[in-house]
Amino acid sequence: MRVSLYASLLLVASVLPAIAYVAESTEATDDLACDALNNLWDSYTDGSLQKLLKSKGVAQKCTYKNVAVRREYSSLSNKEKLDYTNSVKCLMRAPSKIKNGLAPGAKSRYDDFVAIHINQTQTIHNTGNFLSWHRYYTWSFERALRDECGYKGYVPYWNWGKSAKDPLNSPYMDGSKYSQGGNGVWAPHNCTRPGSLFAPCIAPVVEGRGGGCVETGPYVGIEANLSAVDTWFNYPNEPAGPFLGYQPRCIKRDISPELSARTQTDAALFNQLTNSSFNDVYAWQENLQSGTGLHSAGHFVFGGNPGGDIYTSPNDPLFWLHHSMIDRTWWIWQNLRPLERLFVIGGTRTMRNVPPSANATLEDIIDLQYITPSGGPTSAIKNHISTVAGPYCYVYV
Repeated sequence: MRVSLYASLLLVASVLPAIAYVAESTEATDDLACDALNNLWDSYTDGSLQKLLKSKGVAQKCTYKNVAVRREYSSLSNKEKLDYTNSVKCLMRAPSKIKNGLAPGAKSRYDDFVAIHINQTQTIHNTGNFLSWHRYYTWSFERALRDECGYKGYVPYWNWGKSAKDPLNSPYMDGSKYSQGGNGVWAPHNCTRPGSLFAPCIAPVVEGRGGGCVETGPYVGIEANLSAVDTWFNYPNEPAGPFLGYQPRCIKRDISPELSARTQTDAALFNQLTNSSFNDVYAWQENLQSGTGLHSAGHFVFGGNPGGDIYTSPNDPLFWLHHSMIDRTWWIWQNLRPLERLFVIGGTRTMRNVPPSANATLEDIIDLQYITPSGGPTSAIKNHISTVAGPYCYVYV
């Protein structure tokens, strides 16, 4: 019964299309995802989940009849990939909804999502709300795709382990029209040194590969409008513009198979999900966000400008697939022990506690301001800890 439940949802997904590279096995963590889904189902059907949510004052309207399924990007048909990409481009064409003067660089509806990320970066990374804020953020982007651009699907995720050895030829980054864009053309740049200009390189510069503008794939010619903020680690000679200002530039990438093969494997994800040292949510998310953790290194695998800039990273469309996978990772970890791991939080309200701040709480408010979905809540973190409660109703396969 447990296996058949997961298999029935997998049946909803399309058969994997033929692809030009050999995907690595992710069986170990897919099995954990199966366990997580079955645990969630058990807690739903026996009423224990609803009882816990009600005790915390969290609404629960999601049912097995209306639950959505977020799928792995490479499992989508070519048509489904184009539908997703065209909806993203729709937001890139639509005008900004931000009031004049608040973010002068925001020219499109897509830019509105970049602007809120820039504006709140110091209070949403290495903080107690990192996971819940980005869950609401990614869901709000999904809602915009559906409500404003007619998209019928859901934000897919990039299962890092599948492409760990060969991201350049993967369906995510091979530069075909069905991908999310290829590597940048060759341009001189520095290696990536997260945290400090004097830190060791975590991704090498390979002469003749990457660093420049992306000239293949569906987003060719599309520019990042909002100004760079923090590009010192691999583009030290590219100045940052005025905060939230207008600084149109091409999307640059420096895809690194070397970094991906070391940090984004299924074994690394399995360790993140099962290592007993990370049973505490604070330790768990600190490992996830460390310089070579799955979150940080995932951004640096494609890197570049804006993708490698912690403030402006959503300017690169790969951001959404990466953060959908971050959310899936949290979802699996939570639902391996759903009644124990839902209402847990760790960390302060400022990035790495600079400046010093109070510990985050489940009652802290998440406010997405001008990207809040129509009818969506400006509400406490506790409403964003389950994908089948609060405003949410989705699971992963």
